[in-house]
Amino acid sequence: MPTATAAQPREAPSVDAQELASTIGVTLVSQMPVGESGGAYEVETHGGGRAVLKLESALVADFAVPHAITHALRARGCPVPAVLEHGTVAGLRYEVIELLPGDPVTQLTPALVPEILRVHELLYELDRPGRAPWIEDMVTSVTEGRSGYCEHAALRAHDPDLLDRLRAIAARAANADTPTIDAVHYDFSPLNIPAEGDRVTGVVDWNGATSGDASFDLVTLAFYTHDAEAHATLLGHARARTDPRALQLYAAHMVLRQLDWSLRYHPEQLEWFTDLGHALLAEVGAG
Repeated sequence: MPTATAAQPREAPSVDAQELASTIGVTLVSQMPVGESGGAYEVETHGGGRAVLKLESALVADFAVPHAITHALRARGCPVPAVLEHGTVAGLRYEVIELLPGDPVTQLTPALVPEILRVHELLYELDRPGRAPWIEDMVTSVTEGRSGYCEHAALRAHDPDLLDRLRAIAARAANADTPTIDAVHYDFSPLNIPAEGDRVTGVVDWNGATSGDASFDLVTLAFYTHDAEAHATLLGHARARTDPRALQLYAAHMVLRQLDWSLRYHPEQLEWFTDLGHALLAEVGAG
């Protein structure tokens, strides 16, 4: 059984991490143990504390939207790590972020779900600008694809009928009636939720954050949750809060996003995630 895969692809950093760390005055301790990009490192800061250095390629949108969202969430008491420093070196964006206690959740259990839902409710009606109109952005992420994720070429070559099905599901959701002013993490996988025992200590990796319908995050988390009870609870909360067509759209997005990523980078996981994707589409009524 593969662990949860955070399907937010990034290009490899174009600057050596050690060189960048020296430039900004932090000391590399070790590479972070999880993540697809290889661009996150534990570091020692100027004052001797520990933090996380994240490197982001030019594919990543400007930090203004996610920083405004995380600042507002922290003001609400949401356990979001503080951004201690950010900038650009040789064309590479970087952030130095507070290191939260706990370890990433590899598989979500029912005991953690109430804690996660409590934290997730803090995302509702935050009312901060997003990067694009929510439903239009989600629909076109499937019908047209994106650069670096939700690409069409690999799935078109592997299973064109499935790609056509996902695009049709998305097109039918163009007029879905959803919340539009929630904070949306956009990569709400278990690996981005550190915990100590049954206590969630935070939510990390907000660089894809935008404004829209936070139910999308619950669909994302359900997709990567293999405990039946926890999975059903997450989908139930999403179903109670958004348009059924939106729920189907979010499922289609996650299936395209993960299968595209698996086809290009982790073919050994393709069968597993294909089965999960078909099951998710069936659960949300996306025939």
